[in-house]
Amino acid sequence: MRAFALGEEATLVKGLASFPACPPYTFLRRPEAGMLMLEGRAGNSGRRFNFGEMLVTRCAVRMATADGEVSGHAYVAGNRPRHAEAAAVLDALMQQPEYAKRLDRELVAPLLTALEAARRRTAAETAGTRVDFFTMARGEDA
Repeated sequence: MRAFALGEEATLVKGLASFPACPPYTFLRRPEAGMLMLEGRAGNSGRRFNFGEMLVTRCAVRMATADGEVSGHAYVAGNRPRHAEAAAVLDALMQQPEYAKRLDRELVAPLLTALEAARRRTAAETAGTRVDFFTMARGEDA
């Protein structure tokens, strides 16, 4: 789901189109945008506090399979209904063995590789602005 939620929308839609025999699906919940409250903790262990709000789009689909029904769910950052729908359908397909291996090989692995490359680029760009602070002891006796 991480790959689908953070991946490029165009890549997901194109990847989904490469499965012409994709089973039909119906919506359990059509793509809809809404706000989430983000919480934080002081020092990662203190009391919770409201950090801020974030716009997300969610979607849920039901897909009929030979073994019954399977549902797919997605939450993506921003107001992106097309992205949420594609991610939910891909989530449902990943739960079916006949699609999972091919999806993992052709879509998930390249998405994760691209996300890691982007993370490394960002880390390299910000490394140049890093400032190391230190405290020097004065060495005075009390």
